[in-house]
Amino acid sequence: MIRLLVLLLAFATSAAACEPPAGLVALRAELLVLTNVERAATGAVALTRDVRLEAAAQIQACRTADRERLSHRGRWFAGLARRLRREGYPYAMAVENLAVGQTTAAEVTAAWMASPEHRRNTLDTRARNAGFGLAMTNDGLLHWSMIAAAPRPD
Repeated sequence: MIRLLVLLLAFATSAAACEPPAGLVALRAELLVLTNVERAATGAVALTRDVRLEAAAQIQACRTADRERLSHRGRWFAGLARRLRREGYPYAMAVENLAVGQTTAAEVTAAWMASPEHRRNTLDTRARNAGFGLAMTNDGLLHWSMIAAAPRPD
């Protein structure tokens, strides 16, 4: 019984403190610009920044950095839908890109565009908003997260 309680407490505690990289605001802005350049080249509308998507993306970047592995799942196997609901973003559609190890916004954008699935997410013509998250592991490795989504019509 005590082992079960210890295990439950370990899962219930929040992730370790997240270490965002220096210049987080500028990196997010650059990611949005680079993403919109890629979208414009295909005729897709530009994405606009959404603070709720930023918050959800930051949570996932922090979790993957804390665990030192990429996963679209969070605590208790919570996925993107749960994170968006928690941040109050009523979505009609949403996609997520994750990456690890790139050192610049240009590098991660190029990596996402070189991957068919990530490219499809980045260029999804249904998306209208975006948010980006970045976190650093203890040894300085960057974890990147992008969420592109469209709000549910009223």
